Amino acid sequence: MLLKRKALYQHRENMEVSRKGDSLLLCCLLLLTFFNLIPLPLQAEAEGYVDLPTDKHNENRSASAKTSEAATRPDAQLKFYRIDSGDRIRVTVDDEPDLKTEQTITNQGKILMPLLGEVDVQGLTTGEVSDKLKKLLMDGYLRQPVVTVTIAKYPDFHVHGEVRKSGRFPYQPGLTVRRAISQASGFGVFADVKRLSITRRSGNGWESIAQANLEDPVMPKDIIHVPMATNQQENNESQEMAHRIGLGDKVKITVENEPNLGIDTRVSPQGSVNLPLIGEVRLLNLTAKEAEESIRQRLADGFLVNPNVSVAIAEYRVYYLYGEVKKAGGYPFQPGLTVRKAIALAEGFTDFADKKDIRVVHDDDPTFKEHKIDMNDPVFPGDVIQVTASFW
Repeated sequence: MLLKRKALYQHRENMEVSRKGDSLLLCCLLLLTFFNLIPLPLQAEAEGYVDLPTDKHNENRSASAKTSEAATRPDAQLKFYRIDSGDRIRVTVDDEPDLKTEQTITNQGKILMPLLGEVDVQGLTTGEVSDKLKKLLMDGYLRQPVVTVTIAKYPDFHVHGEVRKSGRFPYQPGLTVRRAISQASGFGVFADVKRLSITRRSGNGWESIAQANLEDPVMPKDIIHVPMATNQQENNESQEMAHRIGLGDKVKITVENEPNLGIDTRVSPQGSVNLPLIGEVRLLNLTAKEAEESIRQRLADGFLVNPNVSVAIAEYRVYYLYGEVKKAGGYPFQPGLTVRKAIALAEGFTDFADKKDIRVVHDDDPTFKEHKIDMNDPVFPGDVIQVTASFW
């Protein structure tokens, strides 16, 4: 009987050990499965050769966004630049060194191409010019010419308005409005950065791009205008239109499709400027519109047919502020300037200033008579403003 019980206990113990062994074996198998199967894709992912699941919608949207972004990059915009008179282009034909040429587009919008003679390229992109030259060369000259057309030198761009240094600047591919403003030494004190605009050359003349952003691309020949921040914009514009050109003003005169006739110069002490073809033209005391008409009539008298003339004030003559201000002297004028803003530019009043007794002599007044003015009165080019002292 005792032997039977020992044998039973031994059998149960063996069964328990067997069950534990089976459980241990099962655990080992599970662990092996985990370590052998799971880490493989993780390791592959870390090494960069596993394609993870992606959201096709987001992927397509991201690709579309990248394409749109690439299309609006400043350098990408140059593909759409249309060649104009005065531009300089370079033409090369593979394996044909004698056909290589670099020249400036004539006033008629043409180039003189070896073998082909005069070719009209006005208003075409560089790609369109390449295609046109290829077709012309295949017509009896070459079998499959590879023609490359590039801009040898881009025309300058211009920045005007409330910047520290207005004028024309050399163009470089990749230019944005922000970089263009930096070339003009930055914004002026009263610049309205939310109302920037661009005047751009187009196939049909000029087009205006309102509400330009700082990251927008700039094209060759663009004219960027930075307006003055003021709530009296209409008055400022009428003031600018009514401004009469005076000694020391710098004017920019352009004639459409005639780049050699444009000038950017100051009015001489005699009140005139010297223009190609027509010589000396008197502009003193004329408005910009009156100056345009005077020049147009002179050019139409035996030189050009229906010339389109534009006259703009590139830089106004300075005004002067002296007396009880912290920094007296001459300051560059900008449309919309008031006495209050002029005082601010002069770093404010001194402790002895009589703020109720400010006087001005206008530059265009032949009598040089003094007038009392208030803080909100406008300032004009050439004004001499005095802030008197208070004795109380």
